[in-house]
Amino acid sequence: MSRQRILLLFFLASCFAISIIQCTEQKKEDVRGEQYAGEGTCVQCHKEIAQNYIHNAHFNTSKELNAPHATDSLALPEGTFVFNEKTKVGVEKKVDGLYQVAYVNGQNMKQEKLSVAFGAGITAYTFAYWYGNKMMQLPLNYLVHEQQWVNSPGFPVDQIYFGRAIVTRCLECHSSFVQSKLVSAGSLKVEEEYVKNSLIAGIDCQRCHGPSAAHVQYHEEHPTEKRAKHMIGYNQLSRSQKVDMCSVCHSGINLQMLNPIFFFKPGDTLRNLPEYTSYTGEDPDVHGKQKQLLEASKCYKLSNMDCGSCHSTHDDIKPDLAVYSQKCIKCHTQVEHVSLDRGKVSMLEKNCIDCHMPVKVSKDIGFQVSGSKEKIPYKQRTHRIAVYK
Repeated sequence: MSRQRILLLFFLASCFAISIIQCTEQKKEDVRGEQYAGEGTCVQCHKEIAQNYIHNAHFNTSKELNAPHATDSLALPEGTFVFNEKTKVGVEKKVDGLYQVAYVNGQNMKQEKLSVAFGAGITAYTFAYWYGNKMMQLPLNYLVHEQQWVNSPGFPVDQIYFGRAIVTRCLECHSSFVQSKLVSAGSLKVEEEYVKNSLIAGIDCQRCHGPSAAHVQYHEEHPTEKRAKHMIGYNQLSRSQKVDMCSVCHSGINLQMLNPIFFFKPGDTLRNLPEYTSYTGEDPDVHGKQKQLLEASKCYKLSNMDCGSCHSTHDDIKPDLAVYSQKCIKCHTQVEHVSLDRGKVSMLEKNCIDCHMPVKVSKDIGFQVSGSKEKIPYKQRTHRIAVYK
C-alpha cells in the first residue's frame, strides 16, 4: 500500500473519530436524567433566543469560577475590609484566581478561593468556596454600584466568618441543578454535601421550559415540523400556572415543596405556600416576595395580568421605566391625575413606575461597610402596584 494511501486512510479515520467525539459531546447526558437534553442542545435551533438569553439576569444568577481569570468579567477589584485594627479581610489576586484572605494581627489565618459567584451583577455579588464536598459562603459580598466590598448579610459584625453552608434551598433558585446527599456528621447530626461537577449554574432553558429530550429527538427526526412537539408552551398555561412558574423562586425562602424545586415544571402548581394568604396592609419584604406583593395589587386582582405581561425573560437588556410605563398605559388609557399639575402629568407617559411601584428598603438585608458597623440598606422596587402617599 502506498504511503499516500496510508495517509489518506489515516486522515479519514481521524475525521470519523472526531465526528464521533463531537456527536458524543453533543449528546452528553444531562445530570438531571435521561428526560433532559444535553448542555447546548437548545442553541442548535434557537440561536437568536439563546444569544439574547446568555446576557439575561436569570441565566447569570450564578457562575462557576473555575479558570484563573474567571472573575475578570465581573470587574472585581482587589481590596480590604476592616472589622477593627486587628482583624481584616483582604481580597487578593493569586495565580489561580481571586481569594478572600483573613488577617488577624497581620497574619494570614485563612484564605479561600472564589469558586462560585451568585448574582447577575445588577446590585451585588455573593461568593462561595468549596470545603471538601460542601459549598460555603465567603465573608465578603461586592456591591456593584457602590464598588465596595461589604460584610455578607447576616454575618457577625465584629469577626470574620467562613462558616455558613450554602444549602440546596439556596441553589434551587440560583442554579438549575445540583446533586446533593446527606451525610452523618456525628451523633444525631446530618450535613449536606454535593456531588462535585453536578452543579448546573444559572437558570437554563429546561429549568423553565421543562425536560426537552423527547422534544429534541422528535424535531431532529422531523426537521420540517415547525410546531413544537413534546413541549408545554407558556401560552398554554392558565394564569395561575404561569405565575406559579415564576413564584416558585419569587415567593421567598419559606416556600416548602413536596418535591425538589429543581423539578418544578410548566403546568405544575405550588402545593404548600408561605403564609401570605391575607394582606394586612403591611408589605411583605421587597426581597424575594414578588408574588405576594403582586397578588396584593388591585391591578392583579381586577385583570388577567401575569408576570409575562411586563417581563420578558429572554431579553438581553432590562427595559427602562419608559418601556414599563407604556405597558401600564395600555390598560390605563383613561386615567386622570386631577391632583397633579400639568407639568407632572406630562411626565407620566415616561414614568408611572416610580409613583406606583416605588423603590423600598428591605427589612431583611443590609450590608455592613468597612471600618464601621453602619449598614448600607438593600433597596428593591416593590411589586405591589398601588397609589402611594
